Amino acid sequence: MSTTQDARIIERATRKSHVPSSVEVVEALAKLEFSHLFDYLSLKKLAGHFTLKRYAHRSIIHHGGDERNVVFGLVQGYVKVMCTNREGELALLDVLAPGVLFGEDLLYSETPRDRTFVAYDNVIVASISKEDLQSLLPEYPQLQNYIFRTTGERLRRAEERLITLALEVAQVRLARVLSELALRCGTVQEDGSVRINLKLPHHEIADMVGSTRESVNGHLRELRRRGLIDLQERCVTIHDLLKLTAITE
Repeated sequence: MSTTQDARIIERATRKSHVPSSVEVVEALAKLEFSHLFDYLSLKKLAGHFTLKRYAHRSIIHHGGDERNVVFGLVQGYVKVMCTNREGELALLDVLAPGVLFGEDLLYSETPRDRTFVAYDNVIVASISKEDLQSLLPEYPQLQNYIFRTTGERLRRAEERLITLALEVAQVRLARVLSELALRCGTVQEDGSVRINLKLPHHEIADMVGSTRESVNGHLRELRRRGLIDLQERCVTIHDLLKLTAITE
């Protein structure tokens, strides 16, 4: 789907007087990862259970502590996954890229949500209630399989991060975080470098690394000195992703 079409979906979804048509919702669902599992008629049926909403830059999509009652599909933009640290401040855990579902943990947990989802930029999401999703899963086992595969992958990544925090030094953890962001949120440039499409302040990179801002700043300078990365306006460009990834091995 073209950028113009993307913009039209967002414009229509956010116009106060406009209720998105089923065709517009289908177009949005077609941008989600699970869409390849369904034909058009199935997506059209699913569309009747989803609503579209736009969230402005830095706005809260769902608060930590709120009831787990909605699953979201990220149609466009990036979403920060955050938690409250010991100082009562929001710390960055992860960044979600377009196409993914999030909030699916409501299928296996009844407790209030312990994560806050924040719009990194202007984003649009397709949301479905817990009740509607649960009613659809028996009819669409492929959707259920996709959700549980996604959950398993996130649990695996979380376990790997815990191991990394426990066993690896800060420079290795930083290289791993940058490599992951490059693969999920990066764009390959003409010269073969990869530009991470996020302007993350260094303290948020430090949150993801599990280190201090001062330590991360020092390691970023070292990676830059070695010619592996470049920093411009808080954006990281990785000149050699293979060499950066090799640091983590």
